[in-house]
Amino acid sequence: EDFVKGEFYCPLGKKVVDFCDEPEFSKVAMYLAGREHLDEKDKVIEIAGKYMPKTYCLEDGKWVGEEPPGDDEEGSTVAPWFIKEADKNLGGDAIEIVSSPSEIMNNVSKTKRYVVQQHIRNPLLTDDGRKTHLKFYVLLICEDDGLTWTLYTYRGALLSISPKPWSPSDLSQDTQITIHRHPEPPGETEGWKQHWEAVYDKCKAGTSEVIKRAISTGKLKGRPKKQFEVFSVDWMPDTHGNIWMFEFNMSPAVCQKEFNDISKRDIRRDYLMQHDEIMLREALNIVLPLEGNGSSTSDWDLAGNFTSK
Repeated sequence: EDFVKGEFYCPLGKKVVDFCDEPEFSKVAMYLAGREHLDEKDKVIEIAGKYMPKTYCLEDGKWVGEEPPGDDEEGSTVAPWFIKEADKNLGGDAIEIVSSPSEIMNNVSKTKRYVVQQHIRNPLLTDDGRKTHLKFYVLLICEDDGLTWTLYTYRGALLSISPKPWSPSDLSQDTQITIHRHPEPPGETEGWKQHWEAVYDKCKAGTSEVIKRAISTGKLKGRPKKQFEVFSVDWMPDTHGNIWMFEFNMSPAVCQKEFNDISKRDIRRDYLMQHDEIMLREALNIVLPLEGNGSSTSDWDLAGNFTSK
């Protein structure tokens, strides 16, 4: 209401400050224009290209475009199917898991949008057989000319590892949806560290390709002020050397409120809290360099420079 009236009381009346979390009052915006094309699962399909598993879309209880195969078609029941609400990212709470295509329509609302995907074949598991994927952190900056973009990927990516051995017939959330971040660098995680360097390079290149497409097609747009955002992308490698992208998380689970509750603190949370704080401080120092701190080391890795049309 205050915005409609032209009355502003935050943070300093109508004054604009160097940086705050509300773009209207900040010289630098911390949210990307067009971010919904990354965040919403039915919109990101267009720019994900070869990295997205075959995806089917549902809206208002009807298929949009191609429908999934029937249960009797080859391969349709060898791995579970995931039904995801297209416009929600609730850490697995907005995902249903079924064993066959015929069960999909019984698990959706006729008033919501969904994407539906079958589990990838031959996922790259830990040595003890558990499912894992990478929380791959990204920093994207657009300068105040609205045209010049710079992409960084974070070498401090984290694994999410299931607590149970993976089986395509086990439809439990713990087995199929790995949301809890592992408190150890991927390159030091026993049973998976041998894959890290090769997988990191592929995820860096894949992320760069997808972001470049989002910029070149005008999905991400410049502003008349500098803008940036730190977000994550979920990548899962398979045993054939491919990497598969499932979604961007424009509000990634970092610096969670639970970290402030001393009663819930443990070694895992302490590691993640420190990881997140360092990552975000290093990102801010790239976007808004501190005087006399321009040469500080960082795990943010330059991944691409792009120019909007």
